[in-house]
Formats: sequence, C-alpha cells, structure tokens
Amino acid sequence: MKWEEEYIEDLVGKFIVGEASESEVRDLREWCALSPENQKYLDDSLLIFERAQLPDDRNFDTDAAWDKVKGQITAKKTVRRTLIPLWKVAAGLILVAAVSYLFYWNLAPGDEFVYLSENEVMTQTLPDQTEISMNKASEVKVDYNARKKTGTIQLKGEATISIGKEKDIQWTVEAENLLIRDIGTVFHVKAYPDGQQIEVSVLEGAVQFYSATHEGIMLQAGEKGIYDKASGSYNKTVADTNVVAFKTRSFQFTEESLQSVVDRISEVYDRKITLLGGIGTCKITVEFEEEELDTILGILSETMGLEVSENGDEIILSGEGCY
Repeated sequence: MKWEEEYIEDLVGKFIVGEASESEVRDLREWCALSPENQKYLDDSLLIFERAQLPDDRNFDTDAAWDKVKGQITAKKTVRRTLIPLWKVAAGLILVAAVSYLFYWNLAPGDEFVYLSENEVMTQTLPDQTEISMNKASEVKVDYNARKKTGTIQLKGEATISIGKEKDIQWTVEAENLLIRDIGTVFHVKAYPDGQQIEVSVLEGAVQFYSATHEGIMLQAGEKGIYDKASGSYNKTVADTNVVAFKTRSFQFTEESLQSVVDRISEVYDRKITLLGGIGTCKITVEFEEEELDTILGILSETMGLEVSENGDEIILSGEGCY
C-alpha cells in the first residue's frame, strides 16, 4: 500500500535531512493533506530533529589529523577512514527513535470492532470492560485506542452503554451528526436513522449531548435529552427507566396508562398487543422482573379484570373500560 508505515517513516526521514526526491516530496505532501494528525506528525519530527542539532563550533581538519598519524602505520598498508562526529551519530539515533515513537503513539491505529444485531438483543464487552447492549436492528462500530485512552462508538439504532469501572478511556458516542461525551457511567441512546428524534437517557453519572456546531445540553442521572431532527432543537425531560427493558426484561410502571404499558411490553417481546373496549386510558402501577410474556398478561388480566385472547400472532386484551 502507498501509505504503509515503513514508507511514511522513510519519507519523513529523507525530507528532514533534505534527501527526498521531488516525487517523494509530493507523496509526503499528499499524505499530510489527508489529516491534521499526519501534518502534526511531520511538524513534530522536524522540531525534534532541529533540537537534536547540537552546536558544532569546532572545525575538524580530518586531513591534517590523518597526516599526523599515518607515519606510524606501515607504509605498505593503505587505510581509508571516514570520520563522523559522534554527536551526529547520536542525533541520528535520537531522530530515528523519536520518529518511531511519534508514529506509534500518534498515528498507529487502535482496535476496531463492528457489531450488528438483527433479530436479537446483543451484548458485547470491550477491552476496558465497557459494555454495549444493543437492541434489535442496531449496528455499532467501535474505534478503541488504549494508547491514546480514547474510544468512539458509532451507533445506528438503540443501545445501552455501561462504562468500565476503571474509566481509563474517554468514550464518545456518534449518532448521525450528534455526539454524546461520557462523563458518567450508564446511559442509553436511541438513534434509528428513520426516526424523527435522537434520545439520550442517563441512568447513572452524566453526559454531554451536543454536535460539532452546537454546545447542546448537559444531562445528569435521571434526565433524558431529546434532539428533534427537523427543528435542530434540544429538550430535556425525565428519563424513563424502562428504556433498558429490551436488555433486562424488567419494567416499573407508576400510574401509567395501559396503552403505554402494552406498547412497551409489545416492543420488548416483539408481539403485537391490541386493546379493545376503551381500556387504553386506564392507569396502572405495577412492576415486572424478568417475567415471561404469558405471566405479564396474566397479571394484567387479573389486576384489571381483562380478557386475554389471540388472533394469529396478535394478542387481544379486552374489557369494560375505566370509570
């Protein structure tokens, strides 16, 4: 490949000492134009080389020195020597080491992971023990660099992210043109490409929800940030703890309408649930902890006096309504 590490190091070295050809200089300029990091790498290498140039105030007359000692050598033996000042050797070694160090720390790629959840919930653990739980039809691309202590999660879909306990890596989530910078521990992002909004719910800690052109909003634990794609506006509301139910299958509803309850359950268990008889506005307070769908429906039926029936894949809850 044109931009292999060895070739770049060779280009930089030749350029610094003035031995690069015109085509090599063009290649180097093209490489620097690819990213600000590449240009910084060259600038840093030049700076190190300049600082390595120790002052050379002494004028070495190698011919005179050789004339002085050659009389002590047998006349029949001819010796040719090239004398290189030790400081130049040291400077060269320093330059090579420094350039290699800069390349390793600033330009060497980190690790990349790609995860795709199609028809099932998926949980992946990253090297720093950060956990990503993805809902169905979601895609995640992770760029992880332990040396730079940075990580980027590019998300399409829905995921709950729990940062590793050591918190050594500064994580940023990218969702379309928005960024979520982690300052805390656990947060949830819903960002389906065909959705009208991008939602961030903070369960523990805090995050900054923003874009490259807007400072956005700061979200604390218990808060939910909503970005409206059409208006470009940010809003805050109370976080819904049930956003992680796709992973935990645990729910907590307080004076919630039955319609909202069955909508959430239907989404998590991937079953269509229809309400009949004007019961959708009935309020209910109930908790479910990793229950099977049949158990949940049975509890709702007993609690609210509902009848449960099925029509193919559709589940129907019917009753007389609320008074």
